Amino acid sequence: MADVSEYEKAMPRVQEHAARYEKALAEIRTTHAGKPAPEVRKALLATGERHGVRIANEVAQDAAERIADGTL
Repeated sequence: MADVSEYEKAMPRVQEHAARYEKALAEIRTTHAGKPAPEVRKALLATGERHGVRIANEVAQDAAERIADGTL
């Protein structure tokens, strides 16, 4: 089990990563809402890279489908 102090040390990096992901996601929601999921996914991955975030394929696919159908 990890030491609590290690968790606390990692939190700023985790929060920074989450903020970058949210920024990329918000950008794509604005520009790609209602577009086909494959197009949204491709744009999300590219935008994530621009923001310094590697987005897992499963996460990108789920987000893309939800942006495409307007549920995210």
